[in-house]
Amino acid sequence: MTLVLSTFAQLPFAIGIKGGINSTKITTDNYSEATYNFADFKSDAKSGYNLGVFARLGTKVYLQPELLYCVKKGQSTSGTANQQVDLKTIQVPILLGIKLIDLKLASIRAFTGPAMSFPMKSSNVTYEGVSGPIYDTENYKNNIWDWQLGAGVDVGMITLDCRYEWGLSKTSEGSVNVSNPTFVNKGNTLTFSVGFKFI
Repeated sequence: MTLVLSTFAQLPFAIGIKGGINSTKITTDNYSEATYNFADFKSDAKSGYNLGVFARLGTKVYLQPELLYCVKKGQSTSGTANQQVDLKTIQVPILLGIKLIDLKLASIRAFTGPAMSFPMKSSNVTYEGVSGPIYDTENYKNNIWDWQLGAGVDVGMITLDCRYEWGLSKTSEGSVNVSNPTFVNKGNTLTFSVGFKFI
């Protein structure tokens, strides 16, 4: 154990801040309530953003944990029914990366790993054309698991990332009948971000 800790302590270490924009599409499955038929609903991607900090341990192969405030948005429409989801979370990605090309002024890398998100009470749903919200923030899960895959470019202290995130677990369950939920939501997200390494 001491040897492992000593080895990690000798690896190059960097910390930084980052921010970006995202595009999220929230999908809905397994809905059977007679009032609404989600086969008729169209899911549209909406833009959000994220802000936070990251650390990077290693050079050729590296570990990159992050702590982010994420705002993800989605929209479902069917005729005059329109619902928009505003999901706010604290997200913790743990990424394993590898440097593919290392030039003197820049480097190109790829990375992948899981991300856990914790929905915040400030998340909300707005709706029109229906008698009440189909999605309900009260039914968001306490934690949501996703998987991320992406690539990035480092130029000096500047780091640029592009990543795609697949929903592995439910975002929420249906609210038409809370005691017997009839549908579940998952979200997929494309994110572009820029960061700055301090050390």
